[in-house]
Amino acid sequence: MKSTRTIAVAAATAATVSATLLLSGCISSVGSSADAPPSMAKLAHIHELVAGVETGILLAATHDGLYRLSINATGETKAVVPIGGLDFDPMGFTIADGTAYASGHPGPTTPKTFGSPNLGLITSTDVGATWTNIALTGTTDFHGLAVMTAGGGPARMFGIDESKQRIKRSLDGGVTWSAGTSLVARDILVVNTTLYATTPDGLAVSNDRGATFTIDPSAPPLYLLAADKESSLVGVDTGGTLWIRPAGQNWTSGHNLTGNGTVQALAVDGARIFVADDRGIAFTDNVGATWATIEVNK
Repeated sequence: MKSTRTIAVAAATAATVSATLLLSGCISSVGSSADAPPSMAKLAHIHELVAGVETGILLAATHDGLYRLSINATGETKAVVPIGGLDFDPMGFTIADGTAYASGHPGPTTPKTFGSPNLGLITSTDVGATWTNIALTGTTDFHGLAVMTAGGGPARMFGIDESKQRIKRSLDGGVTWSAGTSLVARDILVVNTTLYATTPDGLAVSNDRGATFTIDPSAPPLYLLAADKESSLVGVDTGGTLWIRPAGQNWTSGHNLTGNGTVQALAVDGARIFVADDRGIAFTDNVGATWATIEVNK
């Protein structure tokens, strides 16, 4: 059934930016629930945002499931759909080469086949409509996932195992896992063959598939990190300031997000940066000079 509810987006004042930043970045499901978009409460607890999978599509991994936001050129969203009617809690979520990877916990109506109390690693090839158990079912809850596909062969995977304060890694597409570096990390990201982790000591960088990390002294104290398809980076530091680093260049600070609460998640699509904070989901096309907020009608 097609929803009769719509999403209104507050218009942002246009601003001129002197420099141009190019930022791009099987389990059976339970029926379809495209007929009832959630209230803002459903989108208030957001773990991950993923943009750029499809033109005008933003995916929000929330405490109550994975949601799809269809956003047009002006920022207006037509509908919010809980994908597959599934209410699992994807604490870790990412997409690489058309495959979605998730971890976390089951929800109240999540099929038992997903695993309990933790999901381990599950994957989807239809953007979250159906999922397949891969490994660690019932035992592991990754609070962040990153996938390295460069170089050919099976995907190399990395997950934040918060319970053991280390990054686990898999060199065979997530089938088998080994303990990587002992590291307290808030976020992880793969760009080409480099693995990044945001830590209390600074931005940690690994060029040996997560075996060892070194702190980048030139980077700001980031706790969230995202990338575009051109390998440009965008991050949010511990003081709530946006930072950008075009590929091959230095970090440059953008605007501060103070007053909107702690940023929960971050994503990039072209020149548009999305954040999840106390406003819900907001986006900027000018590195934080102005913002538009996506609001779900109740």
